[in-house]
Amino acid sequence: MSDHYQTLGLRPNATHAQVKAAYRRLVKLCHPDTNPQGHERMIALNLAYEVLGDPVQRRAYDQRQTTTSLPCPPPPAPQLWWREVFQPVDQRVNRILGTRRQQLERLAADPFDDACMAEFNRYLLACRHTLQQAEALFRSQANPPALAGVASGLYHCLNHLHDALEDLHWFTQSYSEQYLQTSEALFRRAGEQRQRAWQSARQAGFSR
Repeated sequence: MSDHYQTLGLRPNATHAQVKAAYRRLVKLCHPDTNPQGHERMIALNLAYEVLGDPVQRRAYDQRQTTTSLPCPPPPAPQLWWREVFQPVDQRVNRILGTRRQQLERLAADPFDDACMAEFNRYLLACRHTLQQAEALFRSQANPPALAGVASGLYHCLNHLHDALEDLHWFTQSYSEQYLQTSEALFRRAGEQRQRAWQSARQAGFSR
């Protein structure tokens, strides 16, 4: 896995202000609008800043870096990561995205019916279990640098799915339409990120 501090050209004791300044400076240099070759670099910068720019994620990252005395294993070959990580994760993502509309239509028939709500809660529980499997698989191996764009799309897809399922859970507690609307927007973003992952995969020579 890439060193986020090295990506931003920083030491591990850099302040939050230094992290932000380094990110902004490098983004200007590598933005695809001004540097057509900077797309992959931008992906790495965004991933690094997403971790180091958030105090909680940075603390967890630092702990992982310091608690292991063994060198990081080399990233797997792209074909291996594709087969053992991307494909099983994508299958689970597709399962979640593909069943939501049918379940929401069933619930819309009568959201205040106890049987309908019980069935919907079972669906949510199954989706959360499927998502946990996908997240564990995604974390099981570092992505090869050649598939950084694929991993980035998949990472953001999983995050959006997590938030979407959380909003559906809150809907079952409050019956607020706002949670349904925000969850639908998050599902849509998850689908868009999945498409971006596939687009990057095809550019790297991978297909279904």
